[in-house]
Amino acid sequence: MPAIHHFLPTFSDGDGTSNAALAMQLRMRELGIDSEIFVIEDRSKRSLPYFLEFSGNDDDILIYHLATASPMPRFLAGLKNPLVVMYHNLTPPHYFADFDPMAGMVQEQAKADLDYLAERAIAGIAPSRFNAKDLIEVGFPEVLYAPIVFNPDDFMAAGDPEVDKMLWNLAEKGFSNWVFIGRLVPNKAQEKLIMTLAAHRQLFGDSAYLHLVGRPSYKGYVKALFALAKELGVDDRVNITFGVSAQALSSFYSMSDLFISTSEHEGFCMPLVEAMYNSLPILAVDSSAVGETLGRGGLCLGSFDPRELAIYAHEICNLSSLAEGLREKAKLRLDEIGASATVPLLDNAIARLLEIARVAYDLPGDRKSKLVTSN
Repeated sequence: MPAIHHFLPTFSDGDGTSNAALAMQLRMRELGIDSEIFVIEDRSKRSLPYFLEFSGNDDDILIYHLATASPMPRFLAGLKNPLVVMYHNLTPPHYFADFDPMAGMVQEQAKADLDYLAERAIAGIAPSRFNAKDLIEVGFPEVLYAPIVFNPDDFMAAGDPEVDKMLWNLAEKGFSNWVFIGRLVPNKAQEKLIMTLAAHRQLFGDSAYLHLVGRPSYKGYVKALFALAKELGVDDRVNITFGVSAQALSSFYSMSDLFISTSEHEGFCMPLVEAMYNSLPILAVDSSAVGETLGRGGLCLGSFDPRELAIYAHEICNLSSLAEGLREKAKLRLDEIGASATVPLLDNAIARLLEIARVAYDLPGDRKSKLVTSN
């Protein structure tokens, strides 16, 4: 039986692409398929094998998780193995022009990698219809749809007592806690959240606190966020973190009053699903794959207006009936996009890959998954 292996340029604990590969690997192993993860850089403690050490059989299926440029595509394309691209999306280069022109060039190279792989791969996998359009446009021979599988075990950690205390104290002082989870990068448009907080203060007074939880990628952008908060007079109400532990992340999801997003470019946006899992009311501005992933799981506005967004945020945080209604919507949407729904879609994609690669293997009849039963 051929294996199905995963290749990622960088593996980091808590990273969306890394978590997606782990969930796929787990499911493949549950189905009796050997599966390893090969990387260039391992930032975890898993001791994952280096990609140049791969020496499997020629009929092993190789899945390259594409989210940025790397030397991996040229290496993989030079092998005889059936090659598949799991496309996590590429951020358009223009987002980086004002902060890191080199980052824009990296994304342009990644787009060239995608074009190159379209000619070599047997198929592409897209976690959203939004992503699928890119794969179709560059000419992948077949595009499979398989949303990223959410693993509830990623959020079984107990909360961080210090974060719990901070959020509780703010609530006791009359503040609503708004949170956005995601890397501090221009395409996630955290500056719009700061603008919304400033509009909220003008309309409703000093009654909200914004927590931006994510790793920084570009110093210039982070510096611009601090400068904007100060310019708008809300720097004392914006808490910008530089990455947090699993325990602290659990606290932000479970103790906040609102998950709010103005992100402009997402290929899937797993934090929306994570917020649903934690029954956190969601308010978002529609863009890229945001509306597709959120569905009926929250309140999604068609365009960004800081005053309009501030009004909705205030209503959600101050009307218990509205907040409870959004919590119920989140639970219902999770039934549609949680593991119980997405694992069968992943199974279908795996079965089709085996078929395309001409591998004679029937998936087991009993397809129970830890990803579902732990939910």
